[in-house]
Amino acid sequence: MSKTIAIFGATGAQGAPVVTQALAEGYTVRAVARDAAKIKEMHPDAIAVSADLSEEAAVAKALSGVDAAFLHFPMPSGPDDSATWAGAFFGAAHKEKLPLLVYVTGGPSGDRFPSSTIVDGITDGMNAVLGSGIPSIVLQSAVYLENLQPELFAPFLRSEGKLDYPPVPQDLKMQWTSHLDQAKLAVAAFARPELAGQAFEIGSPDALTGAELATHLSGWLDRPVTFDPATREAFGQRVGDALNNPGVAFVLSDLYGSIAALEGDAMAVDTATLEKTFGVTLTSVADHIKSWG
Repeated sequence: MSKTIAIFGATGAQGAPVVTQALAEGYTVRAVARDAAKIKEMHPDAIAVSADLSEEAAVAKALSGVDAAFLHFPMPSGPDDSATWAGAFFGAAHKEKLPLLVYVTGGPSGDRFPSSTIVDGITDGMNAVLGSGIPSIVLQSAVYLENLQPELFAPFLRSEGKLDYPPVPQDLKMQWTSHLDQAKLAVAAFARPELAGQAFEIGSPDALTGAELATHLSGWLDRPVTFDPATREAFGQRVGDALNNPGVAFVLSDLYGSIAALEGDAMAVDTATLEKTFGVTLTSVADHIKSWG
């Protein structure tokens, strides 16, 4: 009999690939999100469970009898959202005696990054999960590679061949995390409960300078691409204005300010050790970009 996994945010960018990967590995999947119809449309082979992260009873029902769960908190829209979600989830997890949680930070964390409001907040959240009393494996993501696809983040890439994202120095080797590699690692973690209590920085091979990334994007777009980074303030303001959300402008400016303070390959992750620990083969950034079509 296959193990049952509850995957929260099953219709989102983080959770959807985990559902697909878990089903491919033979798990019984409870795909959890607010919109049951959308879950069924996206994941017809999963068990659709409608639940709001702010409602402890609904979360407990989704967790009842599962062998493990995947969790990534969405971007909060209010100052109390994160605390509300965490209270409801971990209250339910204790009630249902959840055997294992695989938690994704959704952004850079840990003390090797220069202190900033956002990095410190993500790190505090990670530490709270590890100290929650629920056996947890934390995956500390870098910056998501799929951010390069929407014009919101890179508006001049297709039209002008100008890559002004990410807003970091020319010589910094950025560590990227693909949603697909993250899903591989998350599903592998379900079978490794002995890793509970640990956090792992994750990424897709390899860390790249902006110019190296531009070369790969040039092949994808079949046109020359140059890297000319925006300032982090201009980048944050651009996205915040587009979303009509000043909070997003601050989050992005603050986050990339911390990343930009690193030098050389200081952001790089040892993906070879990561592959060995989790028993997976990760895909290079170049090959991910080629697969975008």
